[in-house]
Amino acid sequence: MAGERKRRRRLRPDDQATRLTRLKTRPTLPRRRRARHSSPYANTKEWAGIVLATVAGLVFVCIALQMHYDHRILQQRGLVTTGDIVSVSYTKGGAFAEVRFTTADGRTVQADVSNTGDATEVKVGARMEVRYDPKDPTGRVEDPSGDGSTRWMVGIGGVVLLAGAAYGTSRVA
Repeated sequence: MAGERKRRRRLRPDDQATRLTRLKTRPTLPRRRRARHSSPYANTKEWAGIVLATVAGLVFVCIALQMHYDHRILQQRGLVTTGDIVSVSYTKGGAFAEVRFTTADGRTVQADVSNTGDATEVKVGARMEVRYDPKDPTGRVEDPSGDGSTRWMVGIGGVVLLAGAAYGTSRVA
């Protein structure tokens, strides 16, 4: 039996025609796809994006918290004075002014003010009000008329990145 060939039954001509029409009317089935996670490194790009979004989100949130902390310190113990604008640089984020002012104890210091409120008023030689920390007059300085939208936008951007990373984690895992 092992050496015998199987005999195929010959179909009559009318059986062949029936069989062919039956084959033609069958719906085509979708092709089978390979498993999504066929190799151990299949999701490497997705996980790299999630890690990058998480790290960037955490950095943005930390920067926003530091900006908020500096603002709160200036609200609590900051002193307001008027200084002269020494130099101005314009970027997409607004105007950055370098201001020279005299502190309450008589020292003349020069500091950068990044949140300069209305950029049209910032010109070299103009007078500008600044709020500074008496313990660190060159480090914590802000424009008292600034609205603080920068720190909120940085914080919201960080939260959005973290939410996107969390959503990506649920999609990949």
